[in-house]
Amino acid sequence: MHNIYFTKAAPQHLKTLLQWLEEPHMKEFWDNSAEHREDIIIFTEGRLRPSPYFQGLFSYWVGFINNEPYSLIMTHEENENTNPPVYMRPYLSSAGKTIGLDFCIGNPKYLGKGLAAPTLKSFMSYFQKEIDSIVDTFFIDPFLDNPRACHVYKQAGFKVQCEFTQDRGFFKNKKGVLMTKTLKNKTAIE
Repeated sequence: MHNIYFTKAAPQHLKTLLQWLEEPHMKEFWDNSAEHREDIIIFTEGRLRPSPYFQGLFSYWVGFINNEPYSLIMTHEENENTNPPVYMRPYLSSAGKTIGLDFCIGNPKYLGKGLAAPTLKSFMSYFQKEIDSIVDTFFIDPFLDNPRACHVYKQAGFKVQCEFTQDRGFFKNKKGVLMTKTLKNKTAIE
């Protein structure tokens, strides 16, 4: 069993995170725009200035395994006030909060090791227990041209809800699938 834990991205993680964004496996499916990089920097500095990237709505988390950074997770809350896309609205939590996720194994040393699904499960549990106990729904939205991610997310308990076409940002016009994970118990992920 691996020792997996998470922490908010901070200045000491910045060099590693920016290096990960240069990895070929990251460039294929992650936003490598200057605005996204700037948002990561602004976040690690404590969001003391406005962000050019989605008005600074994202939080960034670094996953560690055996005390080595290996994954990056982006989170943001989705609710009626955040003006989510129409296709997401039917799946928003009615009793708690909904958190959108973006996830990657950034460190190439840990690719293909079967860590993605366990990492996502661990992160959702961590987030609910340590960050916000009201969260009961998670969204993730891989692109259809990334079947490996769709498979991994299903292993982590996500269910496909609908397909969509991205209408803005770095991935405008790409086709994706909305997947959701609703927690049955607010103290544990099954």
